[in-house]
Amino acid sequence: MADWGIEKARSIYNVAVWSEGYFDVNQDGNLIAYPDQDHSKAGISFPELTNRFKEEGLTLPVLVRFTDILQHRVDTLIKSFRNAKAEKDYQGQYTAVYPIKVNQQFSVVKRLISHESGKVGLEAGSKPELMAILGVTEKPLQIVCNGYKDSEFLRLATIGQMMGHTVYVVVEKLSELKTLLREIDNLGAAPRIGIRIRLNSVGKGKWQNTGGEKGKFGLTATQVLQAIDVLRAAGKLDLLQLVHFHIGSQIANIRDIHNAIRECARHYAELRTLGVPITTVDVGGGLGVDYEGSKSRSACSMNYTMMEYARNVVNGLKEVCDEYDLPHPNIITESGRAMTAHHAVLVTDAIDIERAPGLVNLPEPSDDAPTVILGLWDAYQNVTPRSAVEAYHDAIHYFTDAHAQYVHGLLTLQDWSLLEQIYFATINKVRANLDLSARSHRAIHDELNEKLADKLFVNFSLFQSMPDAWGIDQLFPVMPLERMLEPLDHRAIIQDITCDSDGQLKSYADGNGIESSLPLPVYKEDEQYLLGMFMVGAYQEILGDLHNLFGDTDSVHVELTDDGGYKLTNIIKGDTVADVLRYVQFDATKLLTSYSNQLAKLDMTAEQKDALLDELKSGVYGYTYFED
Repeated sequence: MADWGIEKARSIYNVAVWSEGYFDVNQDGNLIAYPDQDHSKAGISFPELTNRFKEEGLTLPVLVRFTDILQHRVDTLIKSFRNAKAEKDYQGQYTAVYPIKVNQQFSVVKRLISHESGKVGLEAGSKPELMAILGVTEKPLQIVCNGYKDSEFLRLATIGQMMGHTVYVVVEKLSELKTLLREIDNLGAAPRIGIRIRLNSVGKGKWQNTGGEKGKFGLTATQVLQAIDVLRAAGKLDLLQLVHFHIGSQIANIRDIHNAIRECARHYAELRTLGVPITTVDVGGGLGVDYEGSKSRSACSMNYTMMEYARNVVNGLKEVCDEYDLPHPNIITESGRAMTAHHAVLVTDAIDIERAPGLVNLPEPSDDAPTVILGLWDAYQNVTPRSAVEAYHDAIHYFTDAHAQYVHGLLTLQDWSLLEQIYFATINKVRANLDLSARSHRAIHDELNEKLADKLFVNFSLFQSMPDAWGIDQLFPVMPLERMLEPLDHRAIIQDITCDSDGQLKSYADGNGIESSLPLPVYKEDEQYLLGMFMVGAYQEILGDLHNLFGDTDSVHVELTDDGGYKLTNIIKGDTVADVLRYVQFDATKLLTSYSNQLAKLDMTAEQKDALLDELKSGVYGYTYFED
């Protein structure tokens, strides 16, 4: 029997690794948040936090933003580069530029640029993002403009430079450069110019298409030389001060980063040799986070630390600079995922469960039952540790044979029902008799965990809150928020409440790797069953869609206070039904008029009609998620 307790729970959910110390299991079996990684403090209990939500009028699901995790992530990134530079006596400055496409929420952006170091800038990849950045603060910012740009975008960027910001317009294609030079002449002012180079080096993973010869963005070597000629002819070569590359997001293997830095450093050296006054190298994104906690080259993991990343960037640039006797360039990173992923958690609750078959009292078949049923019954009765694998294969054979017989009318519905029960009872018994020290048994055990997992229905929309789990099979850590001292031996597959079969989480991280089901405490009817979905702070909120018209959830910031406690700030109610209907051109007022007209035709009292209309009004102006 498993020795259930704190350490077992920590191991099962691998929480210490993927959370990087921001979350842990306490002595009561509850999940605790340590937003500043200081485990000497009491921490914030998620069950207690959920009770606070109710007091503030928030309804699950709630997106929780830990403000101090944002602060700590930036602290760690800047400290890593400071230490890496000190180790090599690197002379260039470092700026952590945040691409707001990762999470455009005002409160998130504002918090990041308020960092006490003054070394956080912002990146815009579109006109709306640039407009947001130019007004988010009146203090001078370092701004990088990426993406495709029309003349209006380029004028706005130039105006940003005139307003006192340090603006780099990164040229992605040659036509942009010609348009930019025209706007500079028109406005009589100029931003700094950068060029994005299309590296041959590429990273491996789910986002590798941003690099390499087939990449969407960037200039080839020939186009870079053409851009230099255009600027030199216009007398504007002095504006070209930045070289940029991006090999992809969430780079799992540090070797890919090393190779890309080396290639970019060579470009820097060549450009300086050509007389281009490059002062800054923007190494783009790529710094990963370990969603699965495996510390590996898996697409949802990473085999390096933030400090190792900083060392590779600094060392790669310094080696080439020293080789060619060049000044150390300033360094910009665009590590938005690493800054924001950890800070946001979706807190929600389970609302129902569909138990796996085969756990009921099993009826014995009669002697005159069909042969296929009797054969499966015999296999069930004779499952032992020695015969478990053979019994599993027999069960599959009988089940497949019986299905064919049922389809051809040779078995009745009652026969099929009985065989189904015996089949699931058999494979349950097989699972209990497997020897997990044998590799072949472990493979079967994993199959059976998936087949015999419960379906746990949870109050959220996968498409709204974790769209990458659906779109690109992104893995996100999921775990219970309480009751972790109890046996965690019930396996479940999490289903959302959309009317879509794709609305389920298919992969889960635990101490043994990636599993197809999640170990959980037993689900109890009519009792709170809290779950947390972690590391959803990067991309998920802005990519989330309105599938089945499930809208934004309630959200709140949690901030530590000087007295060791915490406070809730920036409380925002989620979308109502009326809100999401408005997105698809349904007018709530007109709907209510229609309801009223239809109710008027019913044969009932005015009081009864009013009561029904009130319920309809409550539905229209209520939360899109379950509220009972």
